[in-house]
Amino acid sequence: MDDTPHRIACLGEAMVELSGLDPRAGTLAFGVAGDTLNTAIYLRRALGQGARVAYLTALGDDAFSDRMISAMEEEGLDTSAVARLPGRLPGLYAINVDDRGERTFSYWRSESAARSMLGEGGLDPESLGGFDVLFLSGITLAILPPEARMKLIGQCSWLKAMGRTIAFDTNYRPRLWDSEDSARATFSMMWDATTIALPSRDDEARLHPGESVPDLFERLARKGVREIALKDGSAGPHLWAEGRALLKGAYPPAAKVVDTTAAGDGFNAGYLAARLRGAPVEEAAQAGHALASRIIGVRGAILPRG
Repeated sequence: MDDTPHRIACLGEAMVELSGLDPRAGTLAFGVAGDTLNTAIYLRRALGQGARVAYLTALGDDAFSDRMISAMEEEGLDTSAVARLPGRLPGLYAINVDDRGERTFSYWRSESAARSMLGEGGLDPESLGGFDVLFLSGITLAILPPEARMKLIGQCSWLKAMGRTIAFDTNYRPRLWDSEDSARATFSMMWDATTIALPSRDDEARLHPGESVPDLFERLARKGVREIALKDGSAGPHLWAEGRALLKGAYPPAAKVVDTTAAGDGFNAGYLAARLRGAPVEEAAQAGHALASRIIGVRGAILPRG
């Protein structure tokens, strides 16, 4: 990594996060999160002055949206390109965590402003050309209307051809898609436009039942993906780079599991930050796994600063 700060854009949906609900005590924690936003925050923390990290989305013109912008800026994110759509509201989700730390979500997002981020008054896809690295997820694609989705994938293809780095995590959420076939077809096109693949084994298994890790590597390699970090929970990722699968390393288990929210988002950030600093793939995977292990030790998506 040279002395010039990297220009990174994370594109997706920022949401109001409700966690820690205790009806008897009457307590509830308010936060701001979303898969690509979580990654953006952890990237900014990891890279510091070594990168300009922008978050690209659409929000409303309400007080919640104002507070969300302030929270992003407090984390050092560039919000200058966030579209503000009059009369619209941000999406909202609540986290429920079981005794093992596994989480389930309840969503209120059907009218989320982010769904119109590439529509009238929203973001200009051509503005993505001002960044060296673009990170997005399957959720980013899922919430967009089909025409906007295709336009974004086309822009990513062009940016990849121009030598920019496109990082993509499928982060498959079945409820956001019309069908598995639709998700599979969309992701297939997006892999053509991807440089660094950051999928999870669970997501890929749902969409490609029975596929082995070597077969997955071969499928994505045919798409022109440069490197792959296939997340596999506590077992650590499977890696592929420079045309071959890499020897799987040993990944220390987390000290405790309180809430698995944002574990994958944190891995993505730790991995990408290390790669941007010039670390080899294996070292980047260890950095991503270590960050994810810290995140699952606390409630909510974002670790306290300090």
